[in-house]
Amino acid sequence: MFVVDLDLTNRDTIAAARFALAPHRRSGAPCLFLLRDMSPRAQIQANALGAKLLLPVDTPHPVLLDRVGMLLGRIDPGSPAAAVQQRFIAASAGTADLLDAAGAGRALPVAAIGQSIEALNRAADGGNLGAWLDLVWQHDDATYQHCLLVSGLAAAFAQRLGFSEADRAQVAGAALLHDIGKARVPLDILRKEGPLDPGQQAVMRRHPEIGYELLVAQGGFTPLTLAAVLSHHELLDGSGYPHGIGGDQLPDLVRMITICDIYGALIERRPYKPAMAPEDAFGILVGMGDKLDMDLVRAFGEVVLGAATAGLGTLSDPRARKPVRAA
Repeated sequence: MFVVDLDLTNRDTIAAARFALAPHRRSGAPCLFLLRDMSPRAQIQANALGAKLLLPVDTPHPVLLDRVGMLLGRIDPGSPAAAVQQRFIAASAGTADLLDAAGAGRALPVAAIGQSIEALNRAADGGNLGAWLDLVWQHDDATYQHCLLVSGLAAAFAQRLGFSEADRAQVAGAALLHDIGKARVPLDILRKEGPLDPGQQAVMRRHPEIGYELLVAQGGFTPLTLAAVLSHHELLDGSGYPHGIGGDQLPDLVRMITICDIYGALIERRPYKPAMAPEDAFGILVGMGDKLDMDLVRAFGEVVLGAATAGLGTLSDPRARKPVRAA
């Protein structure tokens, strides 16, 4: 597929585009033209060059991604997963805007964050986590993929626990932002195809504090969101980072994001490691013992594996243990 954004008032540009696009037009590759001028003349010229679809250049990202999905055949309006696909497009567009703004040092787009949270929670209402994961795997960028994976898991987790709408928004938002600090980590570290050396590991381990500082500087984020961004690599026994805190210092929301983050990292597909099967990844969570909240792990197992969660049948329902909520 090709996306074309050219000045169609320039004859030399049109001639060059005609030559460059000819073999792809003959092969049947779909071509989307973004037009700065939606006049009839510009549209006729774009169609002559092989456009399958015409859109204004300022088309909102969710709409643009929706149309791209349709051209690629990934959005089937008649499929059971169509609603999840549409909501994934909205969340992925918001995530792209979020990471781009963070990496460029701009203010984070609050409206895009809100749209992504809404899309995540409405997708979770459908209960089709598998369809969400199938869409996540289509993205190559590791940070982008991980944010969408963990936020989708967290939204499904909060829905499974019966959280209120406000608390579900809190959980989904915290998950969406949990790795925002990675937008400031050098790309050669983020995209390294293999284990990080000690120096690179030290830089990577700074991302929770970087993300926390970024959100504090902008302002307007809840204390629980800040806690999730700063402490999602902390563990209940105090063996995590960056500050080695644990126990009652880690609220339920942070414990939930940590579980989703670890599980997501285990099942992700990377050039340097195979994806772990869900059952094996969940077994790793169980094996972490007092590092994680096992009541919450059990509930999470019901999200990712179904009602039968082997090895944890004697644990109490987390909602019977104490009220579990975002706040």
